[in-house]
Amino acid sequence: MKKHILTTAILGILAFAAVSCNSDEFEKPDYYQQVASTKLGQQIVDGSSDYIAHVKNDVQTKVAQGVTRIDMSYLNQKGHAMQLFLYKVSLGPVSLIASTANTSEKTDLLTSMCTEVENQGKYTVLGAISGGNALGKGDVFFATLNDGSAVCLPASEYDSVSSKITMGYSGTAHLLQNGYVLGQTDNSTLARAAVGVSENGNEVYLLVVDGGDFFYSNGIGCNDLALLMKGCGAHDALAISSGNNVTAVWRNMRSENLFDLLNKPANKGIEMPIAGGILIVQ
Repeated sequence: MKKHILTTAILGILAFAAVSCNSDEFEKPDYYQQVASTKLGQQIVDGSSDYIAHVKNDVQTKVAQGVTRIDMSYLNQKGHAMQLFLYKVSLGPVSLIASTANTSEKTDLLTSMCTEVENQGKYTVLGAISGGNALGKGDVFFATLNDGSAVCLPASEYDSVSSKITMGYSGTAHLLQNGYVLGQTDNSTLARAAVGVSENGNEVYLLVVDGGDFFYSNGIGCNDLALLMKGCGAHDALAISSGNNVTAVWRNMRSENLFDLLNKPANKGIEMPIAGGILIVQ
């Protein structure tokens, strides 16, 4: 009798373990809240199709007329720690320029690029994120045009706007097209930077999601990155860089160097030299 009871108990435990091991679903605890403390943060949560399971902290800052920044710590739908930084830019009061490295190695720190542009005296640099590949070297591209608007378009449409482009970069993946989320093949969890534009092309969204640190931010795949860009308000969007090169910079008036890292690069928090960046300028 005891042997029968013991056997039944063991079988029950094994069955429970098998069910648990075969389930990839994360059960959201009751204390998880999809509630942000800022208007833009709540928009991102509501618009990203339950990608964000819990908001730990979000801070919205008005950088200048036409520029809003949000820093958000959250848990994704798998319960993993995440950190994002977003610049929402209204073109007109400010503009975007491409900055490239003027070194023999053709790479430089993004903070140094911002300092160099500032020292030239033509622009005030408000913030920046890492750029992508040179135009013409990808399936999708981001560009600002001489009418003051911006576009994210497939490479097949490059010739139709090439004469109007004032700056731009090629991307690594097309995330959103005409408001629709596009399916992705690269869903490895990495630090990633993305660029999106509104339907009328007058607003640009510069997004960085950190990765490489389990307790701080685990990185993001392109499918989830597309959902985030949708939540930010983008109508069209692309991924522009990934991995150790992903960098975000902010203007820190209290800093001796004027520009500081906003994010924590995946290279153990150390800023990496990169080929170019997208700078927000007045």
